[in-house]
Amino acid sequence: MSNKISISLVCCQDTPAQHSQIVTIEANTSVLSDQLISEAQQNLDANESKGLHLAAEHETHGPVSYVQQVNEGGFFVYVGDPAALTEHWFGPGSYVAFVDSQGTGHASKVGPEGCKRTFRMLKGHLKPTA
Repeated sequence: MSNKISISLVCCQDTPAQHSQIVTIEANTSVLSDQLISEAQQNLDANESKGLHLAAEHETHGPVSYVQQVNEGGFFVYVGDPAALTEHWFGPGSYVAFVDSQGTGHASKVGPEGCKRTFRMLKGHLKPTA
């Protein structure tokens, strides 16, 4: 029997503007090892921020999913229309995957306590129907 995890997937809306959105998917935990390209532990400083950006394709592997598992602290992700972004918080135990390689992108900001996370790069894009 395989274990399931809930993943918040940052992806493009299926609209001409391709604004970013967050949808929740369920996936087998095996996806974290079966499709693994690389894994690293990261410690991010409090309030570090990054403006609108995309989940770029990898130069060797092509489309990839950037999966972040929050271990301590957390971070905000901002999605939607760039003129009116909506804020979403992800704390300990959260899994967030970024696959928005096109469109307007998303922004992010580390929470006030910083963030310790496991960063994984997986082959291919996780899909909303996963």
